[in-house]
Amino acid sequence: MEICEMRSGENGKFFMAGSPDGKIIVFNSKTGERFGPYQTEFESGGRRMCVSCDGELFAAGKYRGNTTIFETKTGKEIRSNEFFHAQNLRFSLEKKQLWVFYTDMQFIVTLGKKLQDLKHNISDIYPDAEMPLTLSGDEKQIKFPGKILKLEKSVMDMFPRNGRVFCALFRGGLKCFSKTKKELWSAENNAGEIYQKIAYLEKYNYVLGLGFKAEDPRTEPFHFVDVRNADTGEIVYTAGLSNAYYFTFTDCGIAALNGDFYEFCENDFVLKEKFFDVEI
Repeated sequence: MEICEMRSGENGKFFMAGSPDGKIIVFNSKTGERFGPYQTEFESGGRRMCVSCDGELFAAGKYRGNTTIFETKTGKEIRSNEFFHAQNLRFSLEKKQLWVFYTDMQFIVTLGKKLQDLKHNISDIYPDAEMPLTLSGDEKQIKFPGKILKLEKSVMDMFPRNGRVFCALFRGGLKCFSKTKKELWSAENNAGEIYQKIAYLEKYNYVLGLGFKAEDPRTEPFHFVDVRNADTGEIVYTAGLSNAYYFTFTDCGIAALNGDFYEFCENDFVLKEKFFDVEI
């Protein structure tokens, strides 16, 4: 199976991999158990697939067309809706709604008896338990409730945790803000390196910045993760990753498209080679 995208659920306990021909596999991050492959209308180019925190449901869709919710264990179709534009899919934490995003608009598919579709402005409601925020259409502004944080560079990834907002900027390192928009710390990336994704390792209070080497001459490994103290941004250690190209964070490490799994510890990481079966 050729993988073109990987994405984890909100708590990292389950993650999924998608192929250019629309096939989807869902994995249990802890046990390695997999479900699928299932044929969907998944289309790469955005974040058009997601899995619920408990792993019972997953959704996949295309930019313009159907977005469908499935049962993970059986592949049974639960509901399908057609959207003019769909760029990002996300389940609410309690799994009662699927959120379909496109720039500053969002559509909500409610998984209840009435199966009611609603439409809201994205700055009013956002499926996050701690802080409702999102990116603006140009990706250089983070929208807090009633506030806008303007940034000089595009945001590659962000997440809120414990009253703080962590974000990775394009060629701009990592930054941490308070919920009142005050910058708490910043950490520059090395020359020629770009952070793509970030995650929080609650057990050790670490922020993980996953990135790649973008300029020649590139030395192996091409991909890496910087492990930083979440309170200060200070580097704890750096780990090189296999040249698998696609990666996703789980609740305790990083899964790679070649099946490798990196379990992160306090001062080092443990590599479990071919832990996940990504072949059909």
